[in-house]
Amino acid sequence: MSTLAPSITIANKTRIRLAAAKPFLVPFASLLAVVPLLGAGMRLLLVVALPVLVIGAASRWLSDGLLAAIGLLLGVLSLGAGLITRADVLLVGAVVYLVAGWSNGWGINRDRRRRRAWSNRLLATLGAALIGFFFVFPTLQTVAFLAKPRASIDQAALGLAHERVSFPASDGVRLSGWYVPSRNGAAIVLVHGGGGDRQGTIRHARMLADAGYGVLLYDARGRGESAGHENAAGWEWDRDVHGAVSFLANRSIHHIGLLGLSTGAEAIVTEAASDERVEAVVSDGLQARTAADTRSLPIGDRISAEPIFAVAGLEIRLARAEVPPRPLIDVVHEVARTRPLLLIATIPFERQIDRIYTRGTRAQLWEFPASGHTGALEDHPYAYAKRVLAVFDQALQ
Repeated sequence: MSTLAPSITIANKTRIRLAAAKPFLVPFASLLAVVPLLGAGMRLLLVVALPVLVIGAASRWLSDGLLAAIGLLLGVLSLGAGLITRADVLLVGAVVYLVAGWSNGWGINRDRRRRRAWSNRLLATLGAALIGFFFVFPTLQTVAFLAKPRASIDQAALGLAHERVSFPASDGVRLSGWYVPSRNGAAIVLVHGGGGDRQGTIRHARMLADAGYGVLLYDARGRGESAGHENAAGWEWDRDVHGAVSFLANRSIHHIGLLGLSTGAEAIVTEAASDERVEAVVSDGLQARTAADTRSLPIGDRISAEPIFAVAGLEIRLARAEVPPRPLIDVVHEVARTRPLLLIATIPFERQIDRIYTRGTRAQLWEFPASGHTGALEDHPYAYAKRVLAVFDQALQ
């Protein structure tokens, strides 16, 4: 009995301290969650920071059940956002939120009948699953789109003779990149995927340069060494592509092709639809970027995909005031009417939606079911180079 007394005393003291701290957990976590947003601009302060602070300030008047739900939800969001943005203060805030959620939710069903208690647990589990899929997942995707940290650029990584260049996008944002001069009078603009930078297209640049093409590879806005705000969904990336095409045209390059990967694939078809200077397009990894793009899917796939894109799209508009771009099916059809267009698709969703985009057009669709997203060149270098170069050779030579 004497050996148990100290542990019981310690447990009681811990519970007393937690009970005393409980009213301050959500307000403190809310302050920590706001710290990374300082200096991010007035829009984010109004859209994100202000509601979080209001929740923290109002927490003393909320029920334990609601506080438990808020603490767990904001804790998971803060944890995910902290890992994505590498913000340590956000990770600390996540722990405090989760402790608040656990402490307010523990024992909430203790005095209820067993059937009512288990019904509450079942409903809470179902609600958590739905909120996780339709809100937490797209929200963390939005954080990754808008706030993923930049990586440094290794200036020796290309391994080809090149110039370090900079040029403006069509709206004036300054972009940085590398230009490999043309040996055959034609050049290709290379556009990387959403979370990366120009280094993600080095393998493609070497393939094109070996064939004599000039190659312009650059960091999209907000990535690498380029100016501007990032949006890895690529809603304004066609402005960057327009600037890249103008850079080549100003260098007296009159035969220009585009090759884009993932988000870059979406940006190049968007630009090509309105830019007659582009003579051929290869789009590797075209998927979807707005809710409108998912409306062509079969109803079962649309039910699961459209709400996610709708939530992420709404959050992007609130955070950045960007306007959603045109549906990809429209721009694919416009490009395919007038110029060679090759779509390269790998993963199942990509192959499914690219078949929809190209149906009834003259666009070519080339599928690699065994390859990962934009991994066809790495897995099949000879076949990939042969077919991609054939598209450019026929149109640009």
